[in-house]
Amino acid sequence: MREYEIVYVIRPDLSDEDRAAKIERIHSLITDNGGQLGKVEDWGKRVLAYEIKHYTDGYYGLAEFQLAPENVRTIEERLNIDEEILRYQTISRA
Repeated sequence: MREYEIVYVIRPDLSDEDRAAKIERIHSLITDNGGQLGKVEDWGKRVLAYEIKHYTDGYYGLAEFQLAPENVRTIEERLNIDEEILRYQTISRA
């Protein structure tokens, strides 16, 4: 397993309950695919550098995790089809 981190930006117009559920869904995608969550940070609402899907701000978060390299693609495919996630970036820490 390799170490990764993902930074994600969620739509700012979600309710607190919906946002918490979306964050939990991202984390469960990692664990359901055999990963282990490490440090999780909530960066809060921030202004975007440029407009994305007509939004000028977004809700940021970070999660560090360990996962087999072949399972990262599966997680990214799921995140790509989610309309409530504006952007994400997964990087290898090793």
